[in-house]
Amino acid sequence: MVVAKGFRRGGRERRGSLSAFIPSGAQPVLMNGPADLELRADELRRRLAGHGLSSSEPRPIDRGLQFRVGDAGVVRLYARKDGSVTVDASQLRDPAVRLQLQGLAADAAGETAEPVLRLWPQVGADESGKGDYFGPLVAAAVRVDEFEAAGLAARGVRDSKSVPDDEVARLAATIEEECATAVEVLMPAAYNERYAALAARGKNLNDLLAELHAAAIGRLVTEGPVGVVIVDQFSAAARIDAVLAGCCPGVPVVTECGAEGRVAVAAASCVARARFLAGLAELSEKVGVRLPKGGSSPALVRSAQAVADRYGIATLELVAKVHFRTTARVRKG
Repeated sequence: MVVAKGFRRGGRERRGSLSAFIPSGAQPVLMNGPADLELRADELRRRLAGHGLSSSEPRPIDRGLQFRVGDAGVVRLYARKDGSVTVDASQLRDPAVRLQLQGLAADAAGETAEPVLRLWPQVGADESGKGDYFGPLVAAAVRVDEFEAAGLAARGVRDSKSVPDDEVARLAATIEEECATAVEVLMPAAYNERYAALAARGKNLNDLLAELHAAAIGRLVTEGPVGVVIVDQFSAAARIDAVLAGCCPGVPVVTECGAEGRVAVAAASCVARARFLAGLAELSEKVGVRLPKGGSSPALVRSAQAVADRYGIATLELVAKVHFRTTARVRKG
């Protein structure tokens, strides 16, 4: 694995005041609405069942009621004088279940993450290479304050999918020069080894990606104050949520579809894309075969076959993500 860090320059650090993970030890979630505990518990249990989590029938406790969630522990609901209900998930032993329960309670309350997304500085995270057969898997995190975010947007920093390859390299250089960045680059040889180890434990590519994101985000969070972490959503699994939340205790983490519309995430997408393209070019030069982008195309299969013909099929382990179906197509000839 190659780990690279950017440089921090200029810019003021500010703290201001979709789904945010609530860190362990935070205040219980407030569910708005009438203080009918049984109705609120039934609604929460219904949402849990919709996510494959069983629960017991509620039973009364002092000033509230509680129910068990599988083998993870108990959830307690309390009526407040203002007519609302608080949900206490602190007794759930499994952090993934606790995070999921808190998110469901927040959703039931009709809460949004917008206030959280006004916190600064922000760390944005995104990846590149996940769907590409050749080249590395890259996860990048970028930390920006309000001043830096405005400056990057003014200079054209946007979702890397809408940026030409030559321009994304220029934008990434600017971002890494002016902002704190952390990048995880997993070249194919290391990628294939890590992927196989995870698959043997019943895990998948999203678990690997979560590990890379967590490593990059964690370094930036330890370097200075962070108001919120924003990740472009790549999985809805609770175990992935727990990995992301665990890398930055005490800092809210928001996962959002289309998060590249936010400057911090757009900056991370540009850095990740530039590193992916650089890794792909490096591998192409090493094997003397142009390795195209993408996951499956006739040109891609031809390039893979050319590598196999020249160096042997085992060489694909060094340039490609061999669990893709493309490998099987090459093996068949």
